[in-house]
Amino acid sequence: MTGLTVATKPMIEQMFDEAATSYDCAGPSVFSRFGERLAERMPLTASMRVLDVATGTGAVLLPIARRVGPEGHVTGIDLSSEILLEAERALHTAGLTNVELLKMDAEHLEFPDNSFDIVTCAFSLFLFPNIESALSEMNRVCKPEGYIGVSIFDKTPTPFDPGWPILFEQILTSQKGVIMPQPISYAPDELEALLSRFGFHSTEAHSEMNDIIYASIEDWWRFQLTLGPRLTILGMEEETRAKFKDEYLSKLRPLLLQDGLHLAVAVVYAMAKR
Repeated sequence: MTGLTVATKPMIEQMFDEAATSYDCAGPSVFSRFGERLAERMPLTASMRVLDVATGTGAVLLPIARRVGPEGHVTGIDLSSEILLEAERALHTAGLTNVELLKMDAEHLEFPDNSFDIVTCAFSLFLFPNIESALSEMNRVCKPEGYIGVSIFDKTPTPFDPGWPILFEQILTSQKGVIMPQPISYAPDELEALLSRFGFHSTEAHSEMNDIIYASIEDWWRFQLTLGPRLTILGMEEETRAKFKDEYLSKLRPLLLQDGLHLAVAVVYAMAKR
């Protein structure tokens, strides 16, 4: 649609640099919750070498580092240097020393072939302009018979239903906004097919439904400023943004329950062999 711009790599890097200190802190820590679930599904053992691609503030990195123990080693890479600083703080707080953090492009991994027993990538496939290169690189650095673990939003229901559907409809009506380079959601069979295309096999994907509760619609709004919608919202003139926010939140107020705003989020977790 006219007026929609596809986010570029520099735009995505800047977005996470600027949102780093508040990332996954507005409302419930949803990515920490989902990161723990991905780690639980991986066949982790002590002494393993693991790579976490697009590690963010360490939602998957931290639980994996705990599971592989001091004999294991986890490397987290991300395009955003500021978000890596937040991951470093989280590691320090947790007392974890078996981790290395590196600023690196997922589409150009700077590791030798067959370097890792497991590669993980949580909620990031939609951020890669060249998803083919990113998945090919993950395959290359994974050891033969090693594993890849991926998580992403399911298509059904629409992620953060009804919060995001209402938001995206309003953005489309304005005919001006920024969208991610790739689809933000996949059905389980679509994710299985995607991983198979890039040399992974024995893929198993399943979806889990979550009821995410934001105590207030302001918490939910602040959450938008830490993710993709930030690029659209902050790209508006101040007056336009204030009007957009008022109109959007007015649509959400009737949906509030006594304990807050309930949003349905289905997450697809996939594991495959290299």
